[in-house]
Amino acid sequence: MLIAGGASGIGAATVARLRTAGADVHVADIDAAGAAEVVAALAHHPGQGTAAFCDLSTGDGPAQAVVDALAAHGRLDAVVFCAGLLVETALADFTAAEWDRTMALNLRAPFLMVQAAAPALTASPHGRVVLTGSTAAFRGGGGSFAYAASKGGLVALTRSLAVAMGPDGVAVTCVCPGWIDTPFNDPYWQRVGGRDSAQQALEARIPLGAQGVPDDVAAVIEFLVSPGSRYLTGQAVVVDGGLLAS
Repeated sequence: MLIAGGASGIGAATVARLRTAGADVHVADIDAAGAAEVVAALAHHPGQGTAAFCDLSTGDGPAQAVVDALAAHGRLDAVVFCAGLLVETALADFTAAEWDRTMALNLRAPFLMVQAAAPALTASPHGRVVLTGSTAAFRGGGGSFAYAASKGGLVALTRSLAVAMGPDGVAVTCVCPGWIDTPFNDPYWQRVGGRDSAQQALEARIPLGAQGVPDDVAAVIEFLVSPGSRYLTGQAVVVDGGLLAS
């Protein structure tokens, strides 16, 4: 399996779950040292873990990650794309460069990776693609313009990939986390004046009463890449403690 963006957060939690289950996992991340640490910490589990540097925001980075995963493990049963960029800026200050940087990593890279991985996934007895979206695809954010747009695009991309790859037996889903407590959210806390003043109000809006942790999402991803998910495709699976329902 290939985990893009597995050096921290939800990606690292997903690597931990899959390696604990005995899966062979290749981690592609711009944080090569962090990815290597994640893999090394799980070396006692069955199967193999490998990691390599990859700048997924470049035009050839996603395909290189696929090449690296196949070279390391000889096959590819699943692609999980967890890498992402969050820019939080006032409307008047949001730049075209920030927009382009966000789209390159959050939307273009997943497409290029799946495109490159498609032949190997088709050859697998249960090929899987799991993209990491966000509840930002379904609600507004006062400073996350490119992020929200990219995640909305990712949900639409999931549907198109599911239609294109379904005849080859590949299931494509998108997991959409709500508020998961990781440093990824730091740009938001900074924009709203600090975590201490905003966290209580945020968590009061969540029916389960708290932010999630990375493993809450990783547990869902583990199911989505499993044979048991064979008839689930083209769907956005929300993991948000009930926030969108409120």
